[in-house]
Amino acid sequence: MSTPSLPAYPSDSSEDSHLDVAHDLPTYTRTTNTEWDIPPAEQQHNFHLETKKTGARWLTLVVISRAASDDEQPTFYPGGNVTGSVKLTLEKQEVMDQISIDLYGRLTIFSHTTANFLHVSRTLFSAAAQNSLPSLLRRVKLSAGQHEWPYSFHLPKGVSILSSVDMEGQSQRQTYRLPPSFSVLQSDVHVEYSLVVRVNRGGFRSGGKLVVPFKYVPLARPSAPTILRQLAYQQNTPVVGPVGDPAGWKTLEAVTVDGMLFKTVAVTAHCRLSISRPLTYTRGGLIHLVLSVEAANEQFLDMITPASLHIALVQRITFGDPPETTRFSRRLTEQTTMKCYDRGNASWWRAPVDAAHVIAPAKVFAGEIKVPEDLIPGCQILHYGHEYEVVLYPLTAVGFTPNAPPEEILASERVTIVTAFAQGPRPRPHVPPEYDSEPG
Repeated sequence: MSTPSLPAYPSDSSEDSHLDVAHDLPTYTRTTNTEWDIPPAEQQHNFHLETKKTGARWLTLVVISRAASDDEQPTFYPGGNVTGSVKLTLEKQEVMDQISIDLYGRLTIFSHTTANFLHVSRTLFSAAAQNSLPSLLRRVKLSAGQHEWPYSFHLPKGVSILSSVDMEGQSQRQTYRLPPSFSVLQSDVHVEYSLVVRVNRGGFRSGGKLVVPFKYVPLARPSAPTILRQLAYQQNTPVVGPVGDPAGWKTLEAVTVDGMLFKTVAVTAHCRLSISRPLTYTRGGLIHLVLSVEAANEQFLDMITPASLHIALVQRITFGDPPETTRFSRRLTEQTTMKCYDRGNASWWRAPVDAAHVIAPAKVFAGEIKVPEDLIPGCQILHYGHEYEVVLYPLTAVGFTPNAPPEEILASERVTIVTAFAQGPRPRPHVPPEYDSEPG
């Protein structure tokens, strides 16, 4: 399927399209506690333009951010303010037309398709505001020395973007939460935020442009796990399974695995996967799993080991549009392209049979997926989106040939990835040493 192209979304600098009301935004993990483990907004970053002849710094952008050090990219979080100042150093008196600073949020797909989802502009200096003459006759001079203008942008929680015009001529808008900054070379998708300072001397005189990228990190955390799981984290003991702590798990419907044992014996097994609740996980944290395998053939069960199990955290990326009917077009089918990537595999070990609900001869395994610390939280913006699922693939074992191909998804559950840990003790890995090298 061909990759859909992005329309030319308007780069409207009006802040009417910015959203800060929670009920206007897509559903997202929230918390009632507003304390976050983030640096204070006091780190100063300085960026410069220099003259070609002498190397003297004539334009400086100062950015105040929550980065841990000035070596890091300026960093901001939801609802914060992007503040600082623009400094202009002139060796002599000069005619100046306009000085402005813009804040952009931009989506780039496949290097050549770019659209702004956020654009706010501030005019720091304008000759037109000081002189009503036509531009060719207007000559407003700035004196030699240093000039400084403060600026401030409020980062909205989301944006509302014109998406289409319906059959009645009414404009339709789509709301999105601000996506995190990211750059994924594997899928050639980039979400970038930047500050752009423009100095326009007017006429045919050369000006200057200073572009400074910055990082935006959304803040969200899971709700607290059950008391029994918190105690396990606190005491560094194994987590209690679905039988002992049913509120702490979501157990999926059993799935059937058929195949041949030693190419002569037909085998049918039933697999039931349990995933730890809440289904929201923090980067650098853990997804706890319990998998039961039930089968009447005990020889088959004896051959099932942790290496037989294949469960992964999968990222699903979509490009394109759903079906729609507008005033200017009618699209009956969706136009999307999807890519899937495994972002983490489970490690497994044997667990007591009574750790899961089983009604036949069975083996039970406990496992965990370590969520990568650099995993990008799920997002949807314009024609791009990605989300995550925990996926169960067919069993494998020496001498066993499943009927299903190895890439077939037997069961899946959508999960959410966030950036902050729940309040209370943090998850601890609990892979027994003898199983530590057996991912599945």
